[in-house]
Amino acid sequence: MIKVNITLICLVLIKSTLANDGFSYDIDQSELESLVRPALREAFQQVGRAIHRTDKNWKNEDVWKTPLRLFQYFKQPPCQETADMAKAGDIYHYTFDILQNKLKNRFSRATVAELAKFSGCRVNSMSPKCPNTCLATLYRSHNGDCNHATNTYWGAANNPFVRWLPAKYENGFSTAIGWESDRLYNGHRLPLVREVSNDAMNTSNNQSGDSSYSHMLVVWGQYIDHDIDFTPQSLSTSTFQGLTNCANTCENKSPCYPIQVPANDQRIKTAKCLPFFRSAAVCGTGDTSALFHKLRPREQINAVTSFVDASTVYGSSDALSNVLRNLSTDEGLMRVNALYSDGSRAYLPFDPSKGCVQDPRDLSGNKINCFHAGDGRVSEHLTLSAIHTLWIREHNRIARALKVINPHWNGEILYQETRKIIGAYHQVVNWKEYVPKIIGPTGMAMMGSYTGYKTNENPSISNVFATAAFRFGHATISPMFRRLDESYNNHPTYPTILLHQAFFSPWRMIREGGIDPIMRGLIGKAAKLIVPSEMMHEELREKLFLLQNQVALDLASLNLQRGRDHGLPLYNDWREECGMSRADNFSQVAMEITDALLRSKLERLYKHPGYIDVWLAGLAEELLPGSRGGKLFTCMLSRQFKFLRNGDRFYYENTGVFTPQQVAALNRLSFARVICDTTGLTEVRRDVFFLSTYPTGFVSCNSIPSLDLMAW
Repeated sequence: MIKVNITLICLVLIKSTLANDGFSYDIDQSELESLVRPALREAFQQVGRAIHRTDKNWKNEDVWKTPLRLFQYFKQPPCQETADMAKAGDIYHYTFDILQNKLKNRFSRATVAELAKFSGCRVNSMSPKCPNTCLATLYRSHNGDCNHATNTYWGAANNPFVRWLPAKYENGFSTAIGWESDRLYNGHRLPLVREVSNDAMNTSNNQSGDSSYSHMLVVWGQYIDHDIDFTPQSLSTSTFQGLTNCANTCENKSPCYPIQVPANDQRIKTAKCLPFFRSAAVCGTGDTSALFHKLRPREQINAVTSFVDASTVYGSSDALSNVLRNLSTDEGLMRVNALYSDGSRAYLPFDPSKGCVQDPRDLSGNKINCFHAGDGRVSEHLTLSAIHTLWIREHNRIARALKVINPHWNGEILYQETRKIIGAYHQVVNWKEYVPKIIGPTGMAMMGSYTGYKTNENPSISNVFATAAFRFGHATISPMFRRLDESYNNHPTYPTILLHQAFFSPWRMIREGGIDPIMRGLIGKAAKLIVPSEMMHEELREKLFLLQNQVALDLASLNLQRGRDHGLPLYNDWREECGMSRADNFSQVAMEITDALLRSKLERLYKHPGYIDVWLAGLAEELLPGSRGGKLFTCMLSRQFKFLRNGDRFYYENTGVFTPQQVAALNRLSFARVICDTTGLTEVRRDVFFLSTYPTGFVSCNSIPSLDLMAW
């Protein structure tokens, strides 16, 4: 018998005096004992076995040779608290599935309380006790708690995404859109996501470049996305009932929600479906939610802090932050790589628990692991790893300078002050340089100027932003990974390669020239332009994480399936939310989706414009002037970035966070200066997000203002 663990993050949902709370019991206590406890034991066994099997597979070196495992790698919970929540949620919901037939929906509060108590379920975050100390007043917590005085969990890690519109699930509570293959929408079945990817999003690697912006705009978007949201998937890669590997089944059995391959798809020769895993649910939502104090559909976990706070550098938990710090000295430094260096500059440390793709030509046997950073997705692509590397170098540079200016500061103050500066630096780059370019004048007017901290604006990331709107950037990724020399020409030694060859490959950075050629490639080459006829090139649609001739993943299908998994409302609901009229036919969306050929494809697929998946609908719209989104995404992006800025008590321009002199020093900064201070580049654009051909528009690093640390 498995011992039920009640020491997990338990939150007793119902008052202990259940018999006196006025609730009418559907079953008596003896029946509760005879049914609930055995079901819980069975759920613990089945979920435990499935997770154990997955954990065992991770230890097999060969798993890093498959694209599926690489995809799973960066969807795993980032810390033990998140893993506990995900496991508790799986046990909770699977127990409910077991009991559903036995109890015939005769559930009482007592039943639910038992499930919650013994599965380790946490339906809502408990408001933390916020310390009233000098340090807590001056510096934000690593997990984001206590930013708001009363809603202390707003923006904190391991909390549900917020909803701007009610969730849309097929059974009203938890089953994903498309879960039931015969379900009709306006009299028609929704198209398979792979069918949509094939018919409406398919294009070659010959792409239109963005004439205005460099590829740095794309990678900063991905980096800052990882700073503010992360949705872990189920801990198991097998079905709970039968323990069938999700890669070997085309049935919808939690946590598996496979992507069906259409009969006319070339992939049907090798696979009838592509594996997909549902996102981990917040315990106590979904089918059981009606039994709580208010109706609550299935929600997903944001495992990192919502704030733009450089959690990518420092982590979203105290435990991870302590691992990443160099505590061997009292200088407030971050750990760096002990085995390799980029000339005189540091690399990120390796994560000893995470293997990565190895150089197939190397016979030395010296393994190069994935990098270790505040966000586990750091090694997903070399361009992302390069941005992470900049900030770890910048932290240590600033910490050493502050030690000279303030020799009386101990290591903790040096660390916290530097972390605070780096967090502010992220905000400067994001709101001053990046955001205006993606939301344009219309979005900037919607976001408005900063007028101070707003206690009524929730900075928590919304589900639709994380799952659809901010994924607009996937359509701006170049199919090529470019490395350039000192004159911003193609590097003679390290040539341009296809995008998929740079996934999970830190060895290419270590052994192929460091980060300088990568940074020049980001600054000196164009982003992909969002064009309705060129939505998703084959590097992402047919070769995502392609390794050793394995069946690769399809990013377009993954994004569409994830939106359905999360219960995102479809196009018409969001049109109305963003001030547009609901559409009854495709001629009524012609003002937004102006490409006639694309509209005809969407009509053939969806039959009705109101049921288009929201991520695709946003990409299909004509870009607003000066932006990289149409009406729908501009509405969502500007709203979220407004809440993130205004609802953050530690936003750098908020009165009292920094002194006026410090704010003035920070406002003179640019991302270009970070690059100059942390790499071997000597010439860059003042705004590295703008594109021009070298040497036009490039200036010496000596002419770019530095951070005046004397204000500290």
